[in-house]
Amino acid sequence: MTSAVRQKGRPSAVLALCFLIMLADGFDLTIYGATLPSLIYQFDTDKQTLANIHSVTLAALMVGFLLAGPLADRVGRRRPILVGTLAFSLLNGACLTAGSLTVFGGLRILSGLFLGAVVPSVIALVAEFAPRGRRQLYNGIAMIGYPVGGILVTAVALNVLPSAGALKEAFGAGQPLESWRWLYAIAGLFLLLIPVMYFRLPESPGYLLTRGREKEATRIIVEWGADSSEVYADKRASDDAGRGGFRLILSNRYVVATVIFTLVVFCQQVLTYGPNTWLPAMTAAMGFEGMQGTWALLIMSFGSVVGTYIGARIADRGGATKTIVPYLLLAAVSLTALAFGTTIGAVGIFVAAFFTGFSVTGSTALMYGIIASYYPVSSRGSGIGFCVGVARFGGILGPQIGAIFASPRVGLLVFMSLALIGALLVVALRMYQAGHRGMPTLDREAARQHVPT
Repeated sequence: MTSAVRQKGRPSAVLALCFLIMLADGFDLTIYGATLPSLIYQFDTDKQTLANIHSVTLAALMVGFLLAGPLADRVGRRRPILVGTLAFSLLNGACLTAGSLTVFGGLRILSGLFLGAVVPSVIALVAEFAPRGRRQLYNGIAMIGYPVGGILVTAVALNVLPSAGALKEAFGAGQPLESWRWLYAIAGLFLLLIPVMYFRLPESPGYLLTRGREKEATRIIVEWGADSSEVYADKRASDDAGRGGFRLILSNRYVVATVIFTLVVFCQQVLTYGPNTWLPAMTAAMGFEGMQGTWALLIMSFGSVVGTYIGARIADRGGATKTIVPYLLLAAVSLTALAFGTTIGAVGIFVAAFFTGFSVTGSTALMYGIIASYYPVSSRGSGIGFCVGVARFGGILGPQIGAIFASPRVGLLVFMSLALIGALLVVALRMYQAGHRGMPTLDREAARQHVPT
């Protein structure tokens, strides 16, 4: 039967689509920080009000994660990805017509909800199509879409958005500049992904096997060249684990890892959403005029691409957790350097921004990969949704830190301390697991490590 099935593509084609979806996610993250100076003048508001809108958007993102994780384990990965991408693309595109802060904020909050419904399924799907020994690399490449989306935003912003001086002058003349709307128009173009995904994005064969749909799973394995040994190993691990969903990830065998995963990602979310939202405003507060802050944001995104790829390659060879701890320590050093921006100058800020993106986004991508590999396929969406969803409180807190502290230096030093805490948490989990034999460990794939609970 399988010989008659026509091959449609390779796992790399699935990876490419997931990369584009994560690119849309990164575009969504960075667009708000890039347009924030313009929004202050457009709607005659203050940074605290805009920080509140961003925080509520991230809260909606958290709800999306928590709902979508178990949903992906029940209905598959494909449908949440399609529906979520359609919705958040439409909502972001509608932001370009917003005539008031209330309308704009409402659209952003709803887009966050649907964006949160997409990411757990994408991470799970990438893990399930990754060839043997390349799970972290595939996860890393998909996650690179995130900073690439940021690069696209900042590249457009540098060519479209006016300087801080021009914004202030236009506002004083009673004619706020509205070029920021172009960025949200571009965000709406991600709608073009929908027909491609509808015809070219397969369902997870691992999910189909857990639902007893073996013929469909076999067909997809053949059509897309998935590694059947990995898929069936995942299935055996799920059978051994027994229970699924939140019940499994919060069971005695997994709860310590689940809690520490969540705390580490919490720290990483603060580090991701804080600097990405406020770096242009922080550099302006340090006395740097012009577009230095936007350039620093762009360089941070380039650092994210390089750091994620290098970290993924190292992780597949030497263990993800051995990579994450040095990355988080590097993040602490880079954020400390940014805190002293007036001393190190514009060039120093650019270098520190590069290594901040390198280490923060790189460690976050690796953590997502660890979570995806740690839990069996029947609970993979739930594990990702819970750990990353609850940790989104860090994403809510990150923008608030930038608004609360009058001094950019104090805010950046707070970010630095969270990088250190994240590194200590990873070390603590490794020590805990070393003292409890028979527990799943962090640096071996889940399909090789799970035993009956």
